[in-house]
Amino acid sequence: MDIIIWMIIAVILVFIWVCAFDTNRFTVSRYEFTDPRIKRPVKAVFISDLHCKMFGYEGTFLVEKIKEISPDLILVGGDLITAHPGAGTDKVIEMLKHLAGFPIVYAFGNHELRLKLYPETYGDTWKEYVKKLSEIGISITENGIYRLEGTGIDIISFSADREYYRRMKKITMDPEYIRKTAGEFSPESFNILLAHNPAYFESYVSYGADLTLSGHVHGGMVRIPGFRSKNSAAAERRMRGVISPSVTLFPEYDAGRFDRDGRTMIISRGLGTHTLPIRFLNPGELIVLDLKPPV
Repeated sequence: MDIIIWMIIAVILVFIWVCAFDTNRFTVSRYEFTDPRIKRPVKAVFISDLHCKMFGYEGTFLVEKIKEISPDLILVGGDLITAHPGAGTDKVIEMLKHLAGFPIVYAFGNHELRLKLYPETYGDTWKEYVKKLSEIGISITENGIYRLEGTGIDIISFSADREYYRRMKKITMDPEYIRKTAGEFSPESFNILLAHNPAYFESYVSYGADLTLSGHVHGGMVRIPGFRSKNSAAAERRMRGVISPSVTLFPEYDAGRFDRDGRTMIISRGLGTHTLPIRFLNPGELIVLDLKPPV
């Protein structure tokens, strides 16, 4: 019996150690896309789900890594902040100031949406946050299209309504809803859709975006070996996330690359945590996209 107790204690200690380790680090994942509509090479960095997590003072380590990569564009997939009564946004603003020299397109996630929808709970936090983002020079396209001039690349920013973030329930998303909300894209450009919630990948495919960038799921918090569907990239079928924010066990779309009907979705594991500060075999993730014309 003593051996069993000590084994349980050892397992718990290992879990705590790995969580502490993974919660305070991030890895860099790279993806390359080639398309004849892209006019010149573009390197983009995609960050999502920071949730006010600072890697070093004012995000020094994250900022330095991004500057080392030297992207042409920074794409933000939402939830840089955490909507919690009394929680501020100053840390995120200070970090973003260090990145103000890069073009930044910021699409909002469910936490930004929560600040906006419930001023009775969060006061003027939303208005102040948006004001400070604008002062930094960040392109805020809550719903709209940002054209990266001279590249043949359009960024479609899509912020879904609150009903598409319900827990334990997934409703149907009509592709026409995306079109009416975010706008009509040009088929002559390579289109990147920033859509925070990856659960609606089939709708994003039907909408017609070439590449969708999502987050929200935090990689499933805990990642373990598990079978993946044929839609996931072969190299990423070995690990699977355990739970999603909507309280779904083993969500199909948790992290990595997924392909369907010639279109792709990349899901970031995110960088921070909220509510439950757990990351097990699941460090944060910074994504680099190399977008190139054919050789």
